[in-house]
Amino acid sequence: MEIKIETTFIPLILAYDDLPKGVALIRQPVMERRDADYLAVATGVLNFASGVSAGIIGAWIYDKIKKAKDKPKFWIKINEKIVRQIDENSITEMVQREIEISRK
Repeated sequence: MEIKIETTFIPLILAYDDLPKGVALIRQPVMERRDADYLAVATGVLNFASGVSAGIIGAWIYDKIKKAKDKPKFWIKINEKIVRQIDENSITEMVQREIEISRK
């Protein structure tokens, strides 16, 4: 199972040595793109075993971004869908939906 994460918060993608058990990060490659506003964007892919809970992944992602989530121009996409409300529950729900879609 695989979830692609795109965010303006590069430390989230670089936190590969702090991943939950059963989760592996593939930086594809960790790229930094800059648009007209010079906003950095990092992209990565989380691969995880089907037994890993969306709650664990959601909590891990939120733990990494909680300090930056209120900054202007901060955003996070999970599988090309922008997370509108950045809190642990919203991120967990988005991950859970993506897991359900990939199982179909």
